[in-house]
Amino acid sequence: MFVSIFFILFLAVLWLLYIVLPKQWRKAVLLSFSYVFCGYISVKALIAVAVSTLITFGGAKAIEKKRNNEANNQARIIALFVIAMFATVLIVVKNIPYALGVAGVNGNGWLGSIVLPVGFSFYAFQAIGYIYDVYTGKDQAENDLISFALYMGFFAKLVSGPIERKGNFAKQLAKLTDVVIFDWNRLSLGITYMVWGYFLKMVVADRLALIVNEIHSASELFDAVWLILGAVMYSFQVYTDFAGYTFIAIGSAYLFGIELVQNFASPYCSKSITEFWKRWHISLSSWLKDYVYIPLGGNRKGKLRKNLNTLIVFLLCGIWHGNGMSFVVWGLLHGIYSIFDSSFGKKYTAEHGIEAAIRRLFTFMAVTVAWIFFRADSLANACNYIVGIITNGINIRGAISVLESNGVELIQVIIAVAVIVLVQVVDRISYSKATPLPELVQNNRLLKYALIYCCLMAIFVFGIYGGDFKAENFIYMRF
Repeated sequence: MFVSIFFILFLAVLWLLYIVLPKQWRKAVLLSFSYVFCGYISVKALIAVAVSTLITFGGAKAIEKKRNNEANNQARIIALFVIAMFATVLIVVKNIPYALGVAGVNGNGWLGSIVLPVGFSFYAFQAIGYIYDVYTGKDQAENDLISFALYMGFFAKLVSGPIERKGNFAKQLAKLTDVVIFDWNRLSLGITYMVWGYFLKMVVADRLALIVNEIHSASELFDAVWLILGAVMYSFQVYTDFAGYTFIAIGSAYLFGIELVQNFASPYCSKSITEFWKRWHISLSSWLKDYVYIPLGGNRKGKLRKNLNTLIVFLLCGIWHGNGMSFVVWGLLHGIYSIFDSSFGKKYTAEHGIEAAIRRLFTFMAVTVAWIFFRADSLANACNYIVGIITNGINIRGAISVLESNGVELIQVIIAVAVIVLVQVVDRISYSKATPLPELVQNNRLLKYALIYCCLMAIFVFGIYGGDFKAENFIYMRF
C-alpha cells in the first residue's frame, strides 16, 4: 500500500486538509482518512477495525466501572472474555487454511474463504494490551471514542505496526491542536524517514527478492556458496522490507505531529541473541515480554520456569508469524538460542575488537539459519536447503547459468551485494551513535540533502517498482 501512487495522493490531500481545516477537527480528519485508507485496502479490514474498536472501547469502560465498584471478579471475567475473543480469532482463523490442508479438506469452500483481514493481528495486539493494562490498573479507560478509534486505526501503523501503547499515543493526540504544521525540522525529519524507508524497500528489499526467490524456489540447482549467499540475502531482505515499511510509517506520522515508536535499531550489529531481540521488531518484542512472558512468571520462579517461559514466548511468536512446522521451528530455534545465551553467554560490553566482531558474526549466522525456516514453504524444504549447503559442493558457474536462464543477471547480484554492504555500514554507524540514520543527518544540512538526493536517484535508477510490486509484497502484511 505504501508503494503506490494512491498513498502519495492520499498523504498529500490529507496534509492539505490538515492545514486548512480548524485545529479542533484534526483528530476527526485523521480518523476519517484512516478509515478511508483501511477501506481502500479491504472493506473487510475496515469492518474488523471498527468492530474491534467498539468492543475494546466498551470492554475497557466496563472493566474500569466494575473495578471502581470493587467488583473485581466481574472485571476479571470481562477482561478474560475480551482477551480470549481476540486470541481465539487470531489462533483459529489464522490457522484455518493450514488445518484444512493437513486434514486433506478442499480449501475452496466457505470455510477456506475465512481469512483474517489485513493488519488484524497488529490492532488485536493493541487491543489485548490495552484491556490488560486497564484491568491491572496500569492505564485508564479512554473516554473519547474518536481518540481511541484513532489509536486503533491510525493509517500509518494500521497494516504492520509498530504496535503502540495507548498511553503514549493518547498523550500525543491530546496535543494535536498544538502541532505547528510548518515546523520545518519535523517535516524534514518525516520526509527523510520516508525517503530512507522507500530506499530500503524498493532498492534493497525488492532487488534482493528477485535473487532470493530464484534460489529458494530451486535450491537443488545451486551450489553451497550460492545457497549461503541466498540465506544471507534473505536475512537482509526481510529486514529491509520491514524496516523500510516502518520508516515510511514513522515518517508519515511525523508529518502530522505524531511520533511512532521505533521498531528497529541496527539488529544485525547485535553481539548476542538477547541483544538482537531488543533491536528487532522492538514493539512486538516488548509486547510479548509485557503481556506474555511477565504474566507467565518471567524470571521470578526459578531458572527452569524462566527457560520454559522463554520457549513458550518464542513458540507463540513463531505460530503468530505463520502456519506450519517451519514457523514453529523458527520460533523454537530463537527460544533455544535465548536460553543458551542467558545460561552460558557472558556479559560483554566492548564495542570493538576481535571478540566483538566474532560475537556479531556468530549472532548473525544463528539468526540467518533460523531465517531459512522462516522463508521456506515447508519444514522439508528448509531442511533440504540446509542439507544442500553441506552436500551440494561448489559450482559457482553453474549457479550463475541457472540465475541467468531465469532472467537474473550477474550485475544484479553485484548490485544486491553492494546495497547489503551499504546498509550494514549505515547500521554500524547508527549503532555506534545510538541514533537512526534519518535523525543522525538532521543537524547537517549538506548530509541530509545528499542522503535524500542519493536515495531518490537510487530509487529511480535501481528501484524495483511497477504493477508487480504492490503493498501486498510487504512481507509482514501476511502476519
